[in-house]
Amino acid sequence: MKRSFLACAGFLWLTSAACAQNVSQPAATTNRSVTITTGNTFQQVLAAGSRRSLTIENNNTNSDNCWITVDGGASPTKATAQILSPGGAYFRSFPYIPNGAIQATCVTTGDSLYVDFQ
Repeated sequence: MKRSFLACAGFLWLTSAACAQNVSQPAATTNRSVTITTGNTFQQVLAAGSRRSLTIENNNTNSDNCWITVDGGASPTKATAQILSPGGAYFRSFPYIPNGAIQATCVTTGDSLYVDFQ
């Protein structure tokens, strides 16, 4: 009885150690904040690619709105884009993350967007 208990305890100890080694590590966050080079003209802020999460925030302290497109379209317009008011954000996490190119514009040259992804 004692021998079978020790064998069972040893098996459980060995399998728990093996399971502990398979813990996944969190993904690193990449910051790709951008400054708008020409106001009211869409520019690519993030190339197409696989992502685990995506955050875009209008971090302007003035009253300028920004617009983003996440479908990778060739000719984005404000009418088809999502508007971000100052302080407004767009966030997506797995599995609902667009993998196309991200394009954006703001009203004024020099406005900025915080962009990060995993």
